[in-house]
Amino acid sequence: MLKKRNFVVAAALLFAVSSPAAAQYGQIDPAQFINEGFPANVQPGECYSRCLAPAVYEDVEEEIEIAPAMERTEIIPAEYEWIDERVIAKEASEKIETIPAQFEWRDEEVVIKEGSEEINVIPAQYEWRDEQVVIKEASEELQSIPARYEWVDEQVMVSPEVVTITITDPGYEEVKEQVLVKAPSAKWIKKTTHCSPEDIKMGLTDCDTLCYVAVPAMYKTVIKKVPKDCAGEIGGCRQEVVIPAEYKTVRKRVVVEPARTEIVTIPAEYGTVRKQVMVAPARTEVVTIPAVTQMIRKKVMVAPAQSRTVPVPPEYKTVKVKKLVKPAEENIISVPAEYKTIVKKVKVSDSRIVWKPALCKDELVDSTIRQVQTALSQLGFYNGLIDGKLNPATNEAIRAFQGENGLAQGGGLTKETVEALGIY
Repeated sequence: MLKKRNFVVAAALLFAVSSPAAAQYGQIDPAQFINEGFPANVQPGECYSRCLAPAVYEDVEEEIEIAPAMERTEIIPAEYEWIDERVIAKEASEKIETIPAQFEWRDEEVVIKEGSEEINVIPAQYEWRDEQVVIKEASEELQSIPARYEWVDEQVMVSPEVVTITITDPGYEEVKEQVLVKAPSAKWIKKTTHCSPEDIKMGLTDCDTLCYVAVPAMYKTVIKKVPKDCAGEIGGCRQEVVIPAEYKTVRKRVVVEPARTEIVTIPAEYGTVRKQVMVAPARTEVVTIPAVTQMIRKKVMVAPAQSRTVPVPPEYKTVKVKKLVKPAEENIISVPAEYKTIVKKVKVSDSRIVWKPALCKDELVDSTIRQVQTALSQLGFYNGLIDGKLNPATNEAIRAFQGENGLAQGGGLTKETVEALGIY
């Protein structure tokens, strides 16, 4: 976006434009001034406004899928028939007969008190040993080394070379001559307008209109003296005397080696301390205590209880059952995808800030503004008074018309806006 410039500074500078008009009015080198942001190739008497050119879109046809391709499945039901079939009414089974267990009395040794283990704790053993430990950690210190200087002799100028010119008066006569004081040029005249909130939302921070106006050359009459002797040349009547420069030798102090800093490593310091260390760790010992037993009399099983399986045959009966004659089938039908052609807008270029030719002050007369108000009113953009005044309502209607018709907005009455309204 173009930056807003101070008009007082801009008016004080002569901007050089690369156009025939600039060459005609004697513009100086454009590199001597900052002329960014101004329209180029401008003729004197033209006016321009900074506007926001809207983005450009074009219609593009595109084919879109509205229904994807799919498959439809049709189910053909199965066919059945009724038949007589012999089925099991009661499954075959087994009957279990129990044979009781047999017991007898026997003598047996039983444990009165279970065997166990006893844990004895043996404490750890310690002794004293000497060990070297760090008393002070190793470190680094920054040592400053001063700069070294020496004296050198150097020749310096005491007085510069002087040229004395002696001019012999040859006699003069007065001649009137017209000299150029200011060359013809062109300058920008700024017409201040205020940006509307809609212009600011669109990114315009400067809505002023600039007019490039021609400035004529300025001359003045001067009286100068012209020499009558010395063949009309002043050089023939002067004498130059050159006095050479004087030098002397001075002594000054120069740096031989600049000051610097060095990092000096300080080693760590160690000392011997006496501390108690463990020789043997504490441990536990397991002592086995035997179990205590005695003889008792108890009843033991000689033969365990048994069971005998007796088979029971199944029972049958005849019933009607539904039998499958033909299984169900699936028939898959393919349905193609459906497409539709739509028209959508595609951006060709982004919005940008441009300079557009605008009506200058002498063109913004009441009759022209009335024609603009009448045209905007007929198109439904303006419903105010047809008074020939460029009021806020008229400016708002102009901006709305520009936006509706894809014209550059924010520049007020640009020439393309007037032409689009049919006013010539």
